[in-house]
Formats: sequence, structure tokens, C-alpha cells
Amino acid sequence: MSLLASGPIRRVLGTRSAEARRLAGAIDWERYKCDVKGVRWHACGAWRVLFNKKDYEHNFFVKCSCYFRVPIYGFDRAKELAIAYRRRLDAEWDEQLRIWADLDAKREQERAARSPPRTVRRCTVGVRVRTMLGLRHL
Repeated sequence: MSLLASGPIRRVLGTRSAEARRLAGAIDWERYKCDVKGVRWHACGAWRVLFNKKDYEHNFFVKCSCYFRVPIYGFDRAKELAIAYRRRLDAEWDEQLRIWADLDAKREQERAARSPPRTVRRCTVGVRVRTMLGLRHL
């Protein structure tokens, strides 16, 4: 369960008495921290995975939120599952970026093979006008 889901614990954390401070100091707050980006402890009593990626060029948007509940998996197992799921989502996103890079490179090669390189044509109209006016050396 969440720490704040329990009424007595919520009252202990909200009270400013010396005994409440002593009891709140006994809680191991480090267990509720996670150094993996997108994995946080949620007050409902679960580890939450947040994944939000956007690629405007390919019109592709991903938004994922998943809870690994402590009553179902246990505290440590829920945290491990949340971290593993976030890493899996990151790996799949990286794979998708590589696929898009390959497709874009292939598309660019096909485009280059289809159309010949453009050459710059010289405009001779200006030369004719200058010679007619007698201005050869401009």
C-alpha cells in the first residue's frame, strides 16, 4: 500500500509533534527513489512507468503509463518490473529510430537514382543585351 493511503501514517506525516517526527524519521525514504528516468513511486501504492516520445517528421507519437502495484507483485519485484519495462520501451524506441534512419537513407538513394543531377544553365540573354548596348565588359 501507499504510505499516504493509510490514515494513521498520513496523520503522522502531517503532524508536527516530536513523536511524529521520530516516527517519520524511521521510514526508509530511499526505497521510494528510483534513478531510472520515467520510473517513479506513485501514491496509490505502485511503481509508475511513464514513457512519452514524439517524432513529428514521421508523425509518430507514443504515450504510455503503466502501474506495477505493490499488493500484486510486492515492493521490490514491482520496482524491478517497472525498471525492466521502461528499459524495454527505450530499446524499442531506439530500434524504431534505426529503422526510420534506414528507410530515410534508402528513400534518399532511390530519389537520387531516379532524377539525374541538375546542371546550371548559363543565361545568354544578358550577354546579348549587353553587346547590343555596347557594354561588353560588365
